[in-house]
Amino acid sequence: MFVVICSRRDQWFSSSLHHAEGDKLKKKVYCAKAMGSLHVKAIFLLLAIAITPSTAWTVRIVNRLSNKKVLFAHCKSGDDDLGPQYIKTRDEFKFSFRVNFFRTTLFWCNMSKDKKSHASLDVFWSFSNAGKHGGFDLSTWAVNEEALWIVRDDGIYLWMKAPGWPEDEPYVIETLFRRWEPKR
Repeated sequence: MFVVICSRRDQWFSSSLHHAEGDKLKKKVYCAKAMGSLHVKAIFLLLAIAITPSTAWTVRIVNRLSNKKVLFAHCKSGDDDLGPQYIKTRDEFKFSFRVNFFRTTLFWCNMSKDKKSHASLDVFWSFSNAGKHGGFDLSTWAVNEEALWIVRDDGIYLWMKAPGWPEDEPYVIETLFRRWEPKR
């Protein structure tokens, strides 16, 4: 009996075979069959993941500025530029999308409430970008796959649910996420 390690690159794959004539040939055949089987399984797994629909998400940005101020917002991702938006008081801008296959989807916005102040922030990030946000995974806090941002005079707020709160209940936590910064 001997141990077969298919190749240096695939050292993790080994198995025992009984000694027989033409050991080298049998090793190669065994490795080809075993690795071929692994490749087929990997392809089926990737196809299953690829055809599984990802969750649809919506980002809402609601203008709650005082004195009928118009909010300027320009949102982008690595793939999409949603263009400049001018959002009137009490109105909102919303957009929907699906998280990409690699779960690296990220949307960010530059906002301005007047000529003196602005803010730049990520408005959606998936699990793989949580490290950039102190380990905070937006998808575990958002309600019904929706990120709701409320823009006020003192800053931009994220509305979330409390941990363990029923899915069908309304938002329960409003937290100041970003303060306005002076324009340079």
